[in-house]
Amino acid sequence: MWNAFIEHASTTNLENAIEDLVGVEKKEQFFNLYRKNYITEKDIVFLAKEGFNALRIPLHYKHFSPSPNVFINEGFDLLDPIVELCKENNIYLILDMHAAPGAQNTNDFSDSDGETAKLFTQYENQIWLASTWRYIAEHYADEPIIAAYDLLNEPVIPWGYGPEVLKSIYVRSIDSIRTVDPNHIVIIEGNWYGNDHTGLLPPFDDEMVYSFHHYIGSSADTNWIHQYTTNLSHQYNVPLWIGEFGENSNSWAYNKINLFEDNNIGWSWWNYKSIERISSLLSYKINSDYQQVIDYWEGKISKPDTNTAYQGLISMAESIHFDSCHINQGLIRALIDTSFNTVKVSYGNFQPPGLLPATSYDVGNNNIAYFDNQIEDPSKFSPETKSWNNGWSFRNDGVDIGSTYINNKKIYFVGWFDDGEWLSYTINPENPGNFKLSAEVASFSNGTKLSLEVNDSSMIGPINIPNTNGWSSGWRIVSLGNITIENETTLKIKANVGGFNLKSLIFTELDISSIPMNLNLRCHPNPANSMITINWESNFSLDTEIKIYNILGRLIFEKKIISIKGDNSFDWLIESQNYNTIPSGIYLLEVKTINSSDLKKITYLK
Repeated sequence: MWNAFIEHASTTNLENAIEDLVGVEKKEQFFNLYRKNYITEKDIVFLAKEGFNALRIPLHYKHFSPSPNVFINEGFDLLDPIVELCKENNIYLILDMHAAPGAQNTNDFSDSDGETAKLFTQYENQIWLASTWRYIAEHYADEPIIAAYDLLNEPVIPWGYGPEVLKSIYVRSIDSIRTVDPNHIVIIEGNWYGNDHTGLLPPFDDEMVYSFHHYIGSSADTNWIHQYTTNLSHQYNVPLWIGEFGENSNSWAYNKINLFEDNNIGWSWWNYKSIERISSLLSYKINSDYQQVIDYWEGKISKPDTNTAYQGLISMAESIHFDSCHINQGLIRALIDTSFNTVKVSYGNFQPPGLLPATSYDVGNNNIAYFDNQIEDPSKFSPETKSWNNGWSFRNDGVDIGSTYINNKKIYFVGWFDDGEWLSYTINPENPGNFKLSAEVASFSNGTKLSLEVNDSSMIGPINIPNTNGWSSGWRIVSLGNITIENETTLKIKANVGGFNLKSLIFTELDISSIPMNLNLRCHPNPANSMITINWESNFSLDTEIKIYNILGRLIFEKKIISIKGDNSFDWLIESQNYNTIPSGIYLLEVKTINSSDLKKITYLK
């Protein structure tokens, strides 16, 4: 979560590594700021506004009970303000014991020593866990915004122990909770990271929910869900909840949620906020100061001095504040918006003219807002794992986004195009306009091509992309053609022949006065006796004058309108400007724009 690549980055090891850099006092200052900024009022208001109704909070036992039979208020000092914010915004809280005494698995996130899950091997840790849960439950027994206690995150029973030890830990913790809190739901996760409930059936509390976690498998595979719905929920009439799923693409998330909700299973996405991670709701950037800390931990540089390291840590703690985070619009829409699979929406509010980043393609599912051949990782945590975003940057779709530095500024580009892949951009202009459209591209290949579609109809190209002798350098601007944007317009950039990178689309306002065009003026019927329909064509949206003169050259009718790009028409009722009748005869029709004009003779017979 911090990109802290130290050996076995458990909480304890991280704290020791930070203390080694800055000392005890500055370490505490860093953690105080980090915890203050990670969840603020703005975060809770944001979650409620987006439509989320629950938040799972991971707990470390030491904030409540640093040693057996010793209890402190530190955890409540951190939690209580969040509880109040959630009450104000109608968001339920699930309290999750993410790190139990002795550790419930050997992973770093449980703050284990990396060798043994001592919660199972040392009986005193089981007593310690139960007493810690009793202490927490006593504090929140009458708090309705607390939805449930998730008793143990992702337990893994050590080799040589059976499922009965896990059940006994649960029973002891529940019995301890029930002495002070008879009402709150208790959540039971199975063995092997939450998924194997062998030995935990039937339910052993009236307010019990079974939970499992889900990170693997194709979103097209749905049969696996029945092992939980049939064997747990249906057989024992007990609710199911997916306490964690995620670490995959927006498309995968959308399809999984449909599966869960079709089977009446609640869910919680992991996780909310991480450092430069595309699969979290919010992400924050690594700045140069904190990068020095990471580089030291990775063995790339010598140990920084105390002040440099402290500044790096503090800058990271400041960058996690909501105001500094990047909001993953696509992921949020995939999780919340049921139209994600059918409707694309504009990313941002770009107003031409100007530069539109290639990464600002529309928000929506594959084949709606974009098309990519690899849109999820169906083999997560296996040797066959695949990246859905080859550049692992900025957005969480199948679109492959890379990054580079230009003039010391990090920029993003879309790359790794395969033949036939495309991106959609919805443009909502403040005013109609005519623009020259260009693309900023780079390539190390010959023969690559792209094309442009406007509103799924007119097409420009294919256009050759030059070999710029670099994938992220030597960017070249290629003209795509002239376009008119009158109202909401969809542009589709398609890789006819892949093998190029796209950094931006550039909209330059045209001076159309110097671009002549053929109006192809027509009128019918001609001769006419009641009404004449006047037709003409335009390459742009622009002001247009329609004038009609009699045989003596006197102007008898004038109309000013705005031509649209394409075919235009106007019905003349064969009357003067003052709605007076006119005599039979020959008249001259003129249609004129800033860059073109055309004439046509009209015969009027009463």
